[in-house]
Amino acid sequence: MRRRLTIDHRPLARIKFIALFLILQWSMVNRLWSQDIHFTQFFTNPLILNPAQTGNYEGNYRVGFNFKAQWPFAISNTIYNYHTESPFVDFSFGERKLKTAWFGLGMNFVNDQAGDGRLLYRRFGLSGAYHQAFDKDHRYVLSTGVGFSYIIRSVDFSRFYFNNQWVDDDGFNTSLPNNEPVQNENFQMIDLGAGINFAAQVHNQVKLDFGFSMLHLTRPKHSFLGTTERLGLRYQASAGVTYTINERLSLVVNGYYGYEKKAQEIVAGAMLGYGFYKVKSSGADNTIYVGLYYRGKDALAPLAGYQFKTTRILLSYDITLSRLVNASKANGGPEISIVHTGSFFKHFGNNKVYCPSFR
Repeated sequence: MRRRLTIDHRPLARIKFIALFLILQWSMVNRLWSQDIHFTQFFTNPLILNPAQTGNYEGNYRVGFNFKAQWPFAISNTIYNYHTESPFVDFSFGERKLKTAWFGLGMNFVNDQAGDGRLLYRRFGLSGAYHQAFDKDHRYVLSTGVGFSYIIRSVDFSRFYFNNQWVDDDGFNTSLPNNEPVQNENFQMIDLGAGINFAAQVHNQVKLDFGFSMLHLTRPKHSFLGTTERLGLRYQASAGVTYTINERLSLVVNGYYGYEKKAQEIVAGAMLGYGFYKVKSSGADNTIYVGLYYRGKDALAPLAGYQFKTTRILLSYDITLSRLVNASKANGGPEISIVHTGSFFKHFGNNKVYCPSFR
């Protein structure tokens, strides 16, 4: 009588369970602070960076879209396993009457999905800001803003494999109860944020920009397990220097810092813009950009882009440098941003943003 050869898969089951559990926990903890903003191109989505930047641009309307995919094809055969999308629109008004001040009003949306369990984060946001210039040329502008968000969180635990769902000789049976203390697979939160920003044209060719914001002022509860766990206050700071070298060349050096519950993120870098001029044109209609950004202890991101008049497209790719390089199979994350600004009026009036002159 032939004996049936069997292999004990339980150690493998335990390993897979532990791995999945750690991935889930890492995703849930990491996303507590990174899902608010995890773009390398942090400066292209100003409404989720700082509500004080709502309406702070030349023109009276702005629309934008950001997309980021993380670790494409690393976990499964899809580029869409870890992805983030964020469209936004904002308007400015009041500058014709107030002359040295104006208001901003904006809306933004964030959709983030992570992993096989479809850990989902959706945020619907409204923001408003007041901008006060201290001189008629708008060389120095102080901005304050507030933001309101309605957030939906969900996860599908049925897509995970747990150790007690292992059946010898058959494998995992996900119809069996996982015996995990899950209270709910989705919940909603109301959140508030506030920020301040100061822009200073300290020289005809040099502009400085500083911003600080605080998110999760309401400290909403945040748990799939029915605990009293709450989001921590999230502190965000950004700074930038724009150096207009000449009529064709400009250099932007900027950085971002975020902190929440001992978790922190630092992004810094620079990009150089070169403008091409049409014959008899007084301004650059076409600009190309090249740059490089670095996320602390995580990734290096080369950047390239193109701008036609007031529409700019930037592409970057995170090259993983951390210990996740092996688990992610050296995959990083492609990112794209599209931002367009414009005016409803042909002759808009006074400029809100100071423009240097080389004449």
